[in-house]
Amino acid sequence: MRLENITVTLRPRQPWEAVDLGCAMVRRDYGRIILLWVCTVLPLWVLVCVLLRSAPVWIPLVVWWLKPLYDRVPLFFLSRAAFGERPGFAETLKQWPRLWLKNCLPALFWRRLSFIRSFALPAQMLEGLSGGAANRRIKTLAMDGGGSGLSLSYVFSKIELAAWIGLMAGTYDLLPEASQPDWSGLSSALDVENSVPRGFLWWGAACYMFIVTLIEPFYVGAGFALYLNCRTRIEGWDVEMAFRRMAARLTSGAAAMVIALLAFVGAGTSVQAQMDINPDLRRSLSELEGNIQKAQKDSAVKSDPAKAVEEVLKDPEFEIHKIKSKLWVPEFKSNKKSSHDMPSLGFLDLIGKGLFWVLVVGLTGWLVVYLVRNRHLFASRSVSKAPVRAPKVLMGMNITRESLPDDIVAAARAAWAAGDVKEALSLLYRGSLSWLVNRRRVPISDSDTEEDCLMQVIQAGERPEADYFRQLTGAWVQVAYAVLPVSDAEMGALCDQWPFIEKGGAA
Repeated sequence: MRLENITVTLRPRQPWEAVDLGCAMVRRDYGRIILLWVCTVLPLWVLVCVLLRSAPVWIPLVVWWLKPLYDRVPLFFLSRAAFGERPGFAETLKQWPRLWLKNCLPALFWRRLSFIRSFALPAQMLEGLSGGAANRRIKTLAMDGGGSGLSLSYVFSKIELAAWIGLMAGTYDLLPEASQPDWSGLSSALDVENSVPRGFLWWGAACYMFIVTLIEPFYVGAGFALYLNCRTRIEGWDVEMAFRRMAARLTSGAAAMVIALLAFVGAGTSVQAQMDINPDLRRSLSELEGNIQKAQKDSAVKSDPAKAVEEVLKDPEFEIHKIKSKLWVPEFKSNKKSSHDMPSLGFLDLIGKGLFWVLVVGLTGWLVVYLVRNRHLFASRSVSKAPVRAPKVLMGMNITRESLPDDIVAAARAAWAAGDVKEALSLLYRGSLSWLVNRRRVPISDSDTEEDCLMQVIQAGERPEADYFRQLTGAWVQVAYAVLPVSDAEMGALCDQWPFIEKGGAA
């Protein structure tokens, strides 16, 4: 890889400008890249489809997981094309096994979920690093371009997902009716592999492989361009190229000067005779020799950077200008106080310090008094040992013992048999709340809703009571608010499983 053979302009770019450069590099040779992709990736996909023919739902996942292998052949071609060497088809296929086997296990296992995969791949493949050396190199490059590599992976993943869904949605009507899934029952089915037709799964896998073929080369090219931009910024490739072009120009100028000097010396013998006869010719040749010596001196100065810098600094433009100013400094200080001197401010200093400490003490005292008066705000509320005052009315329902019958379950069965569903569930619900509030001492307040009451019962810790009350609350909300019927079996279960057995359930 010779830096002077690079075919792109090296200069520090913004990250997304470098991404655009990488996509332009892929567009320039997109036909060759796709041909190499088909010859190297398509056989692997055929093998994956054959092995997973009984479970096509897993094919897109396997295709996605093997992406680090696909990226290597396009990166090999782009890296050679960027430096003026476009490898042929046979040459690239010859390198194919070596490219896929190099660092294969790290790429498919512990580095597979790297978010800077396309940015780090050139450091692993083109610089010939592996193990700890590759990790250190990637960390060094990531300090400058890691954030851009992360953003690149995020954007391309969204583009790939959107393109895959869009292609499947656009071609859905082309599928046979037998291959189209039943979307109404698919949401409740847990076995996707058996509930979705196999034809639809195969079509989804084919669409995903097509989308990866279209988009993945651009992802590789964008990551390679970010890698080049990062090395240009860190290692100063653009400055190195400028110095190389400057050295080439100076070398060609010195060679031309030497050729002119040799030609002049060869012709000197024939001109010597005329110089003795013609004084004007002698004078012209002297001036020409002086100009040649001056040109040689300038060339020698240019070939030596230190001398060139000295010659440039001798110009008047680089003259250092100095400004001189005068400052009057008294030779001595008078011990006598002037009549214009300010009076001493020592007493003001004492007053300021006193006010400061008074303010500090006052604020401290106020803070202590505030904390003492509001100490209840900082007390733990997890366990309250204070007695809880049982409410008498909850959600507009009277839950006192006097408002409930002696045998709540029997009264609820009688109301259910009479067709009064709401009254039957209301008796069970009010009786449960009465027992929980008065017997269990569950901290339920008169402003709690059904959901608040359920949460308090669950936090009380009695699992049988909490399970029953959850079932009863669901049935009560269903009848009281949604106006939906409750089955006879559910009502019978609520009466049979009544856990509040003391005195029929009343407190």
